[in-house]
Amino acid sequence: MIFENMVLEWYSEESDSRYIERILWLSPNRELVFSIEMDNEKALPIMKTYTECMAGLDAKLCKQIDWINDSVPLTEDTLEEEHVQLREKAWEAIKDIVMAEPDCFDSKLRGVLVREAQSKTGLHKSTIYRYIRRYWQGGKIKNALLPFYNNCGKPGADRGTSEKKRGRPRKLENEPVGINIDEDVRQLFRSGIRLFYNSKDKAPLTRVYQKTLEKFFVTGYRQDGQAMIPILPPDDKLPTFGQFRYWASKEMDLEESLIKRLGKKKFETSFRPILGSSTQESFGPGSRFQIDATIADVFLVSEYRRDWVIGRPVIYIVVDVFSRYIAGIYIGLEGPSWIGAMMALANTTADKVEYCAQYGIDIDPEDWICSHLPQKLTADRGELEGKKPTHLIDVLGVDVENASPYRADWKGIVEQQFRLLNVRSVRFVPGAITERQRERGQRDYRLDAKLTLREFTQIIIRNVLYHNNQHHMQWYDRNEFMIADEVLPIPRDLWLWGIINRNGRLKKQPENIVKLNLMYHGEATVTAAGIQFKGMHYGCDLALREQWFIKARAGKTWRVKVCYDPRTTNEIYLWLEEGRGYETCTLLDREERYRDKRFEEVEDLLEIEKYQGRIQEVSNLRAKIELDAHTKAIVDEASRKTDEAIENSSESKTQRLKNTRSRRSNEKELNRPREAFRLSETVQDQTHTEANSNVIQLHQALVPDNPKNEYVPAADKLSKIKAFMLEDGEEDE
Repeated sequence: MIFENMVLEWYSEESDSRYIERILWLSPNRELVFSIEMDNEKALPIMKTYTECMAGLDAKLCKQIDWINDSVPLTEDTLEEEHVQLREKAWEAIKDIVMAEPDCFDSKLRGVLVREAQSKTGLHKSTIYRYIRRYWQGGKIKNALLPFYNNCGKPGADRGTSEKKRGRPRKLENEPVGINIDEDVRQLFRSGIRLFYNSKDKAPLTRVYQKTLEKFFVTGYRQDGQAMIPILPPDDKLPTFGQFRYWASKEMDLEESLIKRLGKKKFETSFRPILGSSTQESFGPGSRFQIDATIADVFLVSEYRRDWVIGRPVIYIVVDVFSRYIAGIYIGLEGPSWIGAMMALANTTADKVEYCAQYGIDIDPEDWICSHLPQKLTADRGELEGKKPTHLIDVLGVDVENASPYRADWKGIVEQQFRLLNVRSVRFVPGAITERQRERGQRDYRLDAKLTLREFTQIIIRNVLYHNNQHHMQWYDRNEFMIADEVLPIPRDLWLWGIINRNGRLKKQPENIVKLNLMYHGEATVTAAGIQFKGMHYGCDLALREQWFIKARAGKTWRVKVCYDPRTTNEIYLWLEEGRGYETCTLLDREERYRDKRFEEVEDLLEIEKYQGRIQEVSNLRAKIELDAHTKAIVDEASRKTDEAIENSSESKTQRLKNTRSRRSNEKELNRPREAFRLSETVQDQTHTEANSNVIQLHQALVPDNPKNEYVPAADKLSKIKAFMLEDGEEDE
């Protein structure tokens, strides 16, 4: 049943959006209905069919609600006289319009009525429309035209039940008692949990309770200014929070809720049942290695200048799942990438005695016995995803397993090693990050950095030796055979026991084959100065035999494939015969400053030098500008003097170019006394006087008044030879 002033709410169960309208007028034959939207400040009446509205009610697409507007008082007792006068003024302006139903609902006829009201009252059209809209939305009562409002209204209609309330009596007199929870209410609770609790918003249960009441228990809306406030039934008609919490915990699907709130990956990482062990997946040593990287919580200083802070290093660890034996490590400045993974994998097959000796640590072969590749390797998707591990799989026969994103629990063993390193040593060295957030005024831990990359690597090696040989893993689940053989839960003892009793799955490959298939590849340029790679120059016997450098200088440069170990700049390797051969290229002697350094350190040095060069560019430019200015001033002055001398001279261009050699000799004779070293000031003064007199005498003697009539004797061959010997260089005549 639809009637005038009825308020309908159209809603959708799939969203929180709503559309609220008030019925303004029904045709006598119940065919047409005019309504106006309640939440729209610019709303105007719209026409619908009566059948359409009834179909919405029958299909439960809309429902009748109570609409209480606190701005519209229902009594005259509390109204101020001034407010009443303003109300009457507005009513006089629109009464002829709103009373003309249904003509006022037609836009054309309404426009005529509004223009008549304008001419009658002198009000603006927008003011008249605002009065009309307020009147219609306010329930077609005059008090809707009041300019100021008092809060008023009554709660929504009670929807109680006559059944007796179940449960214990309340201790306090005014304490909410709640309602009897039946199947319909429980279904509403389930819907509230599904909509508001099982979502990415991670709302607490108290807010879910509030939103459930707003969604399913609201009886209407109260307009307070611009806000639409839901109206709830009285307290004795609402379930209490305790009831909601009880039924939510009783009927909630915890796994579904955690997945919906936190995501599938977070659930699998932190909340899934832990019913197995990584050790069960490995039959023996080498069955599975885990590899991962982390950025160490410590700042380092440069090898070149210890007052330069170079940031935090990257640590790679390769650990055997069966025994927890650390098989390989890498510590460097290269971010987590294939380079770091390659270094760590190469280290697993390297001779550990030689490796430790590079850092000044002497060990016995049994102190670090692993120099093998595993059967399977579990890693992150980043480093070992793509084409880079192709040679590792095809040539070296290692199966690579990439963990899903954000699934650190798939590599829990190697992740644990990073925590142990930090607990044992890293957090106690200078420059370590002890807290993620520093308090104001607290000293910056970066200023405490003291260790270089080499020194920090020494600390990590010592930690690995301790872990492999002395770390007692009390939590390790030894099987019955280990217990019978009295094997201690120490990584080295477990490793050795597995090699003997479990046959292991270790793979041994020639060291050169492993390195060639793991080294990072690049391209170098053959130039006349050597094989240039990353700003350094190398040479090799092959290039000398085939005259590469001569060809590069005579023709043009070309590029060649190389592979290199980022830990040392002393050598790179030419990639020959598709990886079946190589040629060692050594660093040239003139590049001595790069010897025994890492590529990362050299790149940092070159970058710093480029930065310093950019800083000096402006000062160099200013110096060049000053130099050019001085040069221009000298040239301008010399040009002026020379041009004046040429204008005052009677010699032609040909005469000026003749006798250049003799004039050069005269100039040299004049310069020699002035340029000669004189340690006595007296001698210098006399020499200066004589030089001035010589100028006059030589000028008079060597420049005759009539050069054409002057006799010049023929020069013999000996005089010509002497003249050439006395000259410093040839001059054109």
